[in-house]
Amino acid sequence: MLKLDNVHLAYGPITAVRSASIEVRDGEVVAIVGGNGAGKSTLLKGIAGLMPVQSGKIAFDGNDITQVPPHLRVSRGLALSPEGRQVFSDQSVYDNLSLGAYFRGLSKAQLDDEIEKQFDLFPRLRERRNQLSVTLSGGEQQMLAIARALMSKPKLLLLDEPSLGLAPKIIQEIFAIIVSLRKAGITILLVEQMANMALAIADRAYVLETGNVTMSGTGQQLLHDPKVRAAYLGVTHNAA
Repeated sequence: MLKLDNVHLAYGPITAVRSASIEVRDGEVVAIVGGNGAGKSTLLKGIAGLMPVQSGKIAFDGNDITQVPPHLRVSRGLALSPEGRQVFSDQSVYDNLSLGAYFRGLSKAQLDDEIEKQFDLFPRLRERRNQLSVTLSGGEQQMLAIARALMSKPKLLLLDEPSLGLAPKIIQEIFAIIVSLRKAGITILLVEQMANMALAIADRAYVLETGNVTMSGTGQQLLHDPKVRAAYLGVTHNAA
């Protein structure tokens, strides 16, 4: 579904991602793990079209989208739930969800039906449908950001640090939702600092270090790899 071939991304003269090559297959959850400043969020921005590709190629659903504008990537089936949620704070929950489906041209009845599906997935949002999103808790805003992305009916959902700044109980809820989305057939590319949780649910995963893909494998392979455990899971090489 998604293939990056030697993608290079930079902020001016500062290289953020170097020659990254990754694949995401239909129906998979693929995780990208790594430390702060590794280039994980930058990579998702490049895939979403929010950063220009300096070199390399991005193919989605068999088509080259390297130069395709962000809004057209959304219409083709790519949706990003960004780091830090970035909900529209002066808009209600209902309006945020409506904006997620803007390009689809739905009738009012169709739109309400699609929003109800998100409320079924995120019941707390139903209770707060008319509240301004700025009044929501961090966990509720994260749910709203994911639901807003889902309103575009994506083939591939890009999740950028969905656990960031959330309490442990809410993080468990968010990851349970990700698992349910996979069961529903949604393909997911997940960037996450909580490597243990990301790798536990991932079909496959990549390790990104200082802009370079340094390791890849199944989620379970990387979860039990001594180097990954030492670097990202706080487990020493000789630990049981």
